[in-house]
Amino acid sequence: MQNNINDPYLICSQTVFDEENAVKVLVLLSLFIKELNNVWIKFHHINNFIRYWFLRIFPLAKKFIQEEPYKWIMRQTYKMMEKREQIGPMNRTDLMQLMLESASNEDFIQLSIVDFKDGQTSAMKKEEKENEPPLIRKLTKHEIASNIYLFMIAGYETTSTALSYISYVLATHPDEQQKLQEHIDIHFDSETEDDMPSYDTISQMEYLDMFVRETLRMYPILPIVINRQSMEEFHIKDIGTIPAGTYIAVDIYHLHFDPDLWGPVDPHIFYPERFATKRHAMAWIPFGAGPRNCVGMRFALMELKMVLVRLLKTYSLVSCGNQTCKPFENLKEYIVIAPEHVIICLKRRNEHQN
Repeated sequence: MQNNINDPYLICSQTVFDEENAVKVLVLLSLFIKELNNVWIKFHHINNFIRYWFLRIFPLAKKFIQEEPYKWIMRQTYKMMEKREQIGPMNRTDLMQLMLESASNEDFIQLSIVDFKDGQTSAMKKEEKENEPPLIRKLTKHEIASNIYLFMIAGYETTSTALSYISYVLATHPDEQQKLQEHIDIHFDSETEDDMPSYDTISQMEYLDMFVRETLRMYPILPIVINRQSMEEFHIKDIGTIPAGTYIAVDIYHLHFDPDLWGPVDPHIFYPERFATKRHAMAWIPFGAGPRNCVGMRFALMELKMVLVRLLKTYSLVSCGNQTCKPFENLKEYIVIAPEHVIICLKRRNEHQN
């Protein structure tokens, strides 16, 4: 699949990140003003309702109206789940299998592929035992499918966007790149460049960790605000009392560039060593914060570090002049904040290998 640029899954995944501007405005407004979430949800339901009945009345229109990408991905997810159920217990342990094993038959929502395709998800009702404690309630089929969809989409664009920012930083900060390469050379033998770096070795590389974290501090890929709801009333000095149930929007950019949190070196200067000093636990939140932060944070950081080690053992990233310095003229701000493109040059570290 990864070698086929025309694979339906890759096309649908990319389309999710390329929604129309009208939809983008609603999503972004819902991030800034949490109360608008209901407007966004109603808009989504109305859109599905109109689409469903239009296709029921004019079935031939299906040939000319493209299926929504998230519905296609969800249908494939349900197909995979049904296959797993038909096969029975498996020796293979993956995310889907673990979630299927954690579900009870009583709580399963019997949703057929045809029902989902026709847009009848609004008619679904969860079957929960009234006397079952909420902490041990089993996952439903719909919850499993939704989580699998979330994991697939969340890991599709975020890692590539982070690598784009890291590539830009490497190409425009040659001194830091050289320092990082020397750091990598200490831990890895250049003669064994085909060896996959181990988890234990990567975990011990402090400067590599600081480099990645500094990049994500300066170029966070999440939406520019993170919303949290206060569970109880509390008082903030010089601000006042925050009532329970209040939605609080955290501005990531101001937090990541606050000189009081990230000084004494100017926060606008790329300086990985600033992470050698202990900072406030909530000063760095590119993956969110609290119990609802990104579940794949550790995996994403390890993935980025392994890519960097494999790349910088052999190559150096070089600036292409004005082309490299233009990626932030057109930022795509939707599910992630991504540069339109990053143009850099690759150069082998050992010239005799050219």
